[in-house]
Amino acid sequence: MEHDLKLSHNVYKNAERGTYYFRITYYDETSTRQYITRKGFSQRKEAVKKCNEILDELEGIGNINTLPFDELVEEYMDWYAARRKQSSFKALTTHVNNHLLPHFKQTDVYKLDTKAIMRFQNKKLKEGHSGEYLKKMHVFLVSILNHAMKYHDLKQNVASLVGNFEIESNKRLNYWTVEQFNEFVEVLPTIQQQLFFKLLFFTGARKGEIRAITWLDINFNDNYIHINKTDYHGTVTTPKTKAAIRDIYLPQHVMDDLAAYKDWYKDNNIYKDDYVLFGTFFKSFSESTIDRWFTTGLKTLDDDLPDGQTFPRIVIHELRHSHASHLINHGANIMIIAQRLGHSDTTEVMNRYGHLYPSTQKEIVKYL
Repeated sequence: MEHDLKLSHNVYKNAERGTYYFRITYYDETSTRQYITRKGFSQRKEAVKKCNEILDELEGIGNINTLPFDELVEEYMDWYAARRKQSSFKALTTHVNNHLLPHFKQTDVYKLDTKAIMRFQNKKLKEGHSGEYLKKMHVFLVSILNHAMKYHDLKQNVASLVGNFEIESNKRLNYWTVEQFNEFVEVLPTIQQQLFFKLLFFTGARKGEIRAITWLDINFNDNYIHINKTDYHGTVTTPKTKAAIRDIYLPQHVMDDLAAYKDWYKDNNIYKDDYVLFGTFFKSFSESTIDRWFTTGLKTLDDDLPDGQTFPRIVIHELRHSHASHLINHGANIMIIAQRLGHSDTTEVMNRYGHLYPSTQKEIVKYL
């Protein structure tokens, strides 16, 4: 740990008197050099002992209300890991290791001011990160300093005072139409791959939620699947929020595909109703396997196009956007869409998809 006081000391012998003395040099808070001298020790070890006592006192002064940022972060991450999901902890670790620690290092948290936060934000804004990424970074910084307020008597949160990065989020929103999705599904080589991506597209569920589904979660009588867990890098956990536990109703053609897949599964795998649909026994296929299915399908589509042309690109998570966009474009109620996607209210849906809703200023005039 770095201290505010810069200390040096020496022990000397007074040849004339045969005694020992020491001098300590340090710089106070105004960077003014100060001295402490003690004389008249009959033995050198007595002088050393007293010198060490005073040094300890001075270093104690230097330690009053110092909290290095890196030590605070280490403590906060221990606290966070015990209380939050692995996926959230991974995001925190990324922001801490790539941005927060390299910038603030061992800065004394008690001496952080709004100018320091402003300089940090200015630096990060010049690095070209997305608005959404920067906003998340700020949230983590605020949370870390809130931890210091709660457990280390930090008087105010300067990151909160400065506020979040003033930058538009501009979340990318690419999506496929049903026709484009059907083109993609047709080139997939197995019924297993086809059904996995059909469930993503026609439920709007997250990839981890579909990977965690077991046969018990399929209700063939009432045509829905029950979502109550998610698979994150092989670890199955409950969803982040209560709203994420939900029943998602499906059209008959998808239920028919599920029934056909169940027959195929029983012919090719050992079947129990608590086994996962996409994997072996209780273990789901890895994310890298799913990603490979997706990229291979895209490459096959590209191969069928003239040279230089590529099939419209989305990432797997944007199948969820495609689902929401399709429902919105066909006039679905925003509250129902939010429930289907596992959101507790309509805020997220409006923020992300609001521009797709057709009620423009001109169109609502007819209601007045």
